Amino acid sequence: MARKCPALTAAGEGCRGYVHPGKEYCPAHDPARAEARKKAASKAGKSKHPEIVDIKKTLRKLASDVLEGDVERATGSVTAQILGVLLRAIETERRIRETEELEARLVALEDAAEERREAYGI
Repeated sequence: MARKCPALTAAGEGCRGYVHPGKEYCPAHDPARAEARKKAASKAGKSKHPEIVDIKKTLRKLASDVLEGDVERATGSVTAQILGVLLRAIETERRIRETEELEARLVALEDAAEERREAYGI
């Protein structure tokens, strides 16, 4: 029978993860996987959408140009509104993609859990 991980969570509660045969901790707490977890967290923290960076740069320039009088306020306002709609569309795409990825991961986890239950007769 699979055993539970002996580690504590950040909240100080016992981990509910299962320990793989031959291991001491679940994958989330296994010291041997610490470097892989660190790399994954670093990569997630650094990911930036280049289009968003460009839009922010454009909005800063637009604001400056409006304040300096190089762009009319009405033109600046409409342009900012359009860029805001574009940002919302990008965010919607990101959420859809994230949801699809999470659904795929959930299916994989459910399949793995079912295989484990069958293997251990749970």
